[in-house]
Amino acid sequence: MSAPLYYFSKDFEMFRDVFIEQSYHILHYKAGDIIFESHTTWDCMMYLNTGTVKLSIVQKDREKQLALYGEGSIIPYMIPEAVHVTHLLQYTATSDVTVIKIKKTDFEKSLDQSPMLFKALYKNTWQLVHLLTHEVESQTFDSGLEKVATFLYTYFENTGHVRFEFSTKDLQSFVGLNRTNLSKYLSFLIRVHVIEKERGFIKIIAPEKLKSYCSERVIECDLVPSDQIAHASVADDHKWEAVVNRDAAYDGVFWYGVKSTRVYCVPSCKSKIPLRKNIVFFETPQAAEASGYRACKRCGAAHIAYNPNRALTREVKRFIEDHYTDHSAIDAYLKRIDSSVAKYFKMHYDVSPRAYVCEKQLEAAAQALQETDMTVLEIAMACGFNSMSNFYAVFKNHYGMTPTQYRESERRGSA
Repeated sequence: MSAPLYYFSKDFEMFRDVFIEQSYHILHYKAGDIIFESHTTWDCMMYLNTGTVKLSIVQKDREKQLALYGEGSIIPYMIPEAVHVTHLLQYTATSDVTVIKIKKTDFEKSLDQSPMLFKALYKNTWQLVHLLTHEVESQTFDSGLEKVATFLYTYFENTGHVRFEFSTKDLQSFVGLNRTNLSKYLSFLIRVHVIEKERGFIKIIAPEKLKSYCSERVIECDLVPSDQIAHASVADDHKWEAVVNRDAAYDGVFWYGVKSTRVYCVPSCKSKIPLRKNIVFFETPQAAEASGYRACKRCGAAHIAYNPNRALTREVKRFIEDHYTDHSAIDAYLKRIDSSVAKYFKMHYDVSPRAYVCEKQLEAAAQALQETDMTVLEIAMACGFNSMSNFYAVFKNHYGMTPTQYRESERRGSA
């Protein structure tokens, strides 16, 4: 599994006896109760008997959620005395919770006596390191859409659940987006029929299609076997309507087979629409083939690109990065881009194609101001700006100072 774990459970189930062999206490917490508060000393260890707990980084009134822990887990992390991170971390009950509590010193004795417990704790710690590394990558490199899709998909892969009972605030905290942007990306995933959103929960209806919107490093993850999940689906009436309308938004959500020809297709297939009574629906191409159907050659049902715009947006991005200094080439290229591709580019990269051109031009200009003795006019022309007044206005709006002031500031800073 290459996706990060967001949900930990049962990792220490076999070590429950370690707790009840010691002098222990049974404690109960209600949803919302803080179990281990940040900026406090943690002098005990707890085995989660029932319920779910969240781990968060807390700073003043801000919170970044990292992971959820279910029954069979141990909290908090066993942190050496010389490492001071407890001022950041907090554990909070997200449901009614029952725990078995023992002193940290008693747990350390058990740890010395049980190599298997030590090994399990070591593995559990590195799972957190894996998650934190992924979070750094995500916050640094992923677009907003990728952050949302990656969280939903990887949580699904970890748990096998297609239904998420997260509040908007909790989801914001996991993916690091504000409410407006989170709503924008969730609305997009709803429009392409990847998820459904009802009051209080999100339901994935097309996990394989959702995967195509994840960041690149997650796309190769394997799905949880379908027999291990309660698979959500689109109602058959809606599927039939999508077939009649040849609605490409449902491509990758389901496939339909034609009983008379034993061929299966995607909803947008341009072949003649069969009679409703001759159609059977499938959740995956593999399910269709297991039932004796073969892929339609016209629509390429077995190899459907669930996210065809991904390749096109990459192509646009590469062209801009290679030609942003050539004003005429860029202008001609952007005029040829289909509006739907431009719209998806903005959704995927959080910036329009033309604004991305400007970003690249400004980056190049700032670098030239720092590293060369070219005049401001020479830099403006070399970076693709077609007039000095435009260059000055755009540069000052972006950096808060003129190009000359920027150069002087950078050189003073490096002196």
